[in-house]
Amino acid sequence: MKKYALLLLLISAQSFCQQVVLKGQVLNKRTKAPVAYVNLSFLKRNIGISSTEDGTFTLEIDNKQLNQKVHVSCLNYKDTIVVAKELQYKPLYLTPKNYELKEVVISKKLDREFEIDKFRRKDLKSGFGGTKGNPWIVAKYFRYEDVYKNTPYLKNVTVYFTSLVLRKRARFRIRFFKINEITGEPSEDLIKDDVIVNIKKIHGKIKVAISKFDIEFPKEGFFVGLERLHIPYNFYKTTYTMQGSRKKYKKVDVAPIFAGTEDSKNSCWAFESGKWFNWSKFMNKNQIKETSTPAISLTLSN
Repeated sequence: MKKYALLLLLISAQSFCQQVVLKGQVLNKRTKAPVAYVNLSFLKRNIGISSTEDGTFTLEIDNKQLNQKVHVSCLNYKDTIVVAKELQYKPLYLTPKNYELKEVVISKKLDREFEIDKFRRKDLKSGFGGTKGNPWIVAKYFRYEDVYKNTPYLKNVTVYFTSLVLRKRARFRIRFFKINEITGEPSEDLIKDDVIVNIKKIHGKIKVAISKFDIEFPKEGFFVGLERLHIPYNFYKTTYTMQGSRKKYKKVDVAPIFAGTEDSKNSCWAFESGKWFNWSKFMNKNQIKETSTPAISLTLSN
């Protein structure tokens, strides 16, 4: 009798933890057009996925997770929270944000530049990577200095990468955030333009031209965010061994791996599962002495 009871218990447990495929599509509520590169993250679990170019997504989860909440976020759209089962095989409509267009003043510009935080290879001490199923954004705060007043416009953003993994391609999004002056965390996007960086071959760094967006360095400072996209284009398989063991394990990582430098100013913030947190405080809380911030350089012009 005990054997039968144990068998029924095992069958019940297997049924409860049965894997299901969460599959759907994200559309613009106004135009009904697909929305690409939307991050969907479970609030209570470090799992998630990004929508592809046609707005579709596919994620394997436990059956019980269909009743859990998912945070949905994307540039130019209002964040929303839905129950996972509401995403199953039916469209999710995101509401676009309303932006007020700024007046553009065209003036003669001189060839004057100023570079902020230029790094050498020996300055890169760490990396910001991750495995498939855990979308996040890592952001670095840039404080305004009086020396920038003669070159107030953002011309280029240079992003550095680690040499841990050699990849031929990767795709990610750069975002520019205002600062929440109460909490110090990133808040609204500075621009509505979608800055998608497509790398055909990863070297040590990439310089992205952004002068066309006419971003003036805010007096209160701002954040540059690097958003990893959990799409098949960025997935790659790796094999590793645990310390003291010869057994090999396999996992799926997400490109690219952003390089990090030592952070002495608590300038790094990360966005995960629908909320921002200070990276340095998180590391200190977990008794990790060395803290880092993404290696990002800016070129200013007038």
